[in-house]
Amino acid sequence: MKFFLKVISFYIFSLGFFLLKFTWFNFVFECSCTGDIFPKYYAFPFIYKSDSLASSLAEVFYISGILLNGLVITFLLLIIDFYLLRLIKNKKFIVKTYLLIQLFLLLLSGYSFYISYTFLGDDNFEWKSDFREEVRAYSADCKSYFKGFIVN
Repeated sequence: MKFFLKVISFYIFSLGFFLLKFTWFNFVFECSCTGDIFPKYYAFPFIYKSDSLASSLAEVFYISGILLNGLVITFLLLIIDFYLLRLIKNKKFIVKTYLLIQLFLLLLSGYSFYISYTFLGDDNFEWKSDFREEVRAYSADCKSYFKGFIVN
């Protein structure tokens, strides 16, 4: 039961990570084609959002990309958590501090998700990205780059 709760909390944190209005780091696909405007697509490792061409504040989120990215991040967090707990298992104070930090990050993730979607509600949700089909249909020239809080 304890492991199940940990997986669920990590998954909720991971989903919140991808639904935030500000991103910590991501992989960006920027395409151009003569006569047509393409949005930027964001991936980590699956495409989970793109800029909306209708409004500069709105974004289009892809549910399948968010769910799959959430699984990838949850798996990585579980591996890190497993090895970290093995390192600090004999230090009760550090383990309790680590659990409080986990709880704080989960609450912060939920709160930032709430703030992001309470004030800005112009976003659209679709099941799957049409990135590959659009690139093929318009013969677009795409370049990709990594964008993060350290690398701009």
